[in-house]
Amino acid sequence: MTREEHRAVNETAFPRLKPTIDATYPPKQFVAIAGGKIVTDDANFDKLREKLHALGIDLWDALIERAGDDTPDYLEIL
Repeated sequence: MTREEHRAVNETAFPRLKPTIDATYPPKQFVAIAGGKIVTDDANFDKLREKLHALGIDLWDALIERAGDDTPDYLEIL
């Protein structure tokens, strides 16, 4: 799967997973989504990256979000 395909799968899954992430993990906890599912989490980004590596998942093939973060990824300025 290409990096773009990984990204599309994870971004499609994120809206479905967001309520679970916010209800399950502490605020500001880093949560990694890969293959369209939650694969690991950690409060420390470097430790999260190590966990992904241990799972054999490239950081660039995962979507990293923070629990409880409602900041949009982009803004439209009119």
